[in-house]
Amino acid sequence: MKKNNIILIALLFFIFFIITHPAESMDAAANGLLLWYERLLPALLPLAILSNLMVYSNYMQMATKYLYPLTRRIVPTSRSGSFAFLGGMLFGFPMGSKISADLVCRQIISREEGELLAICFNQLSPVFISGYLLTGILNMPQMIPYSYAALYLPPLLYAVRHLKRLRPRDAKNAASCPGLSFGILDAGIMNGFEALTKLGGYMILFSIFAAILRIYNGNFPLLNLVCTGLIEVTTGIVGLKNSALPPEYVYGLALFFASFGGICGFAQTFSISSGCTFSKKRYLICRLCFAVTSSLLGMLFYLLFGAV
Repeated sequence: MKKNNIILIALLFFIFFIITHPAESMDAAANGLLLWYERLLPALLPLAILSNLMVYSNYMQMATKYLYPLTRRIVPTSRSGSFAFLGGMLFGFPMGSKISADLVCRQIISREEGELLAICFNQLSPVFISGYLLTGILNMPQMIPYSYAALYLPPLLYAVRHLKRLRPRDAKNAASCPGLSFGILDAGIMNGFEALTKLGGYMILFSIFAAILRIYNGNFPLLNLVCTGLIEVTTGIVGLKNSALPPEYVYGLALFFASFGGICGFAQTFSISSGCTFSKKRYLICRLCFAVTSSLLGMLFYLLFGAV
């Protein structure tokens, strides 16, 4: 009952803010919608559609036949799990969780393996890290290789350790014959649009929440900056650029935000994988541990190599 009361109060306060601050609410919603439309939709929609087609047409099995001998030397997944590993690493958040959830729902990989892959390989993509975060926002292109190491090594090591214990194997459904039809194509397109539309809704809501923080917590700019980054990654990183913090702290906090993914990213992840019973508590704890480790490594790398 107490939980319901807290949710009700939060919803009423949200409505109160929108009514009393219409200009700020509209600007925040527009910024969230613009970010979704200009960056997320064109980048992720084609990948969402293609990954749906690969999974539901079973052509993924043909691809992993050639990819698995290479990936198993890095991460000991099942053969089908190697597709989730590569998709998460290359396509980035939130495609990592979506591919893992699709494979679990199709009973192609086990729930335990899918949960582990969704936790560890649902990171921001290398293109986003190098192009948007380090070059476009922070102007630290010299830190690109060190950022990859700081962000991707902690979850990779965690995954290797636990997958060795799990020893995942492909399920029987993984042996289905590949085939593509207009029905699968239509379903893949609609599934991609549905998933990306949900992401847009979450980005709008959390952009308004970030605006609430800016207005009601204006006397504590550092706390406001940290809270904003914990809520929504891109907004927090843009705020870091304009802060007066030393560069090593700016870089370390940026990696913390990027590794954690934000509460908005958490909501998006479990919205897009709602058909699976992945543990929310384990996801949050692991991502926080990855974020702390990445941040500390990042500050160390910056002190060693960034100021040169």
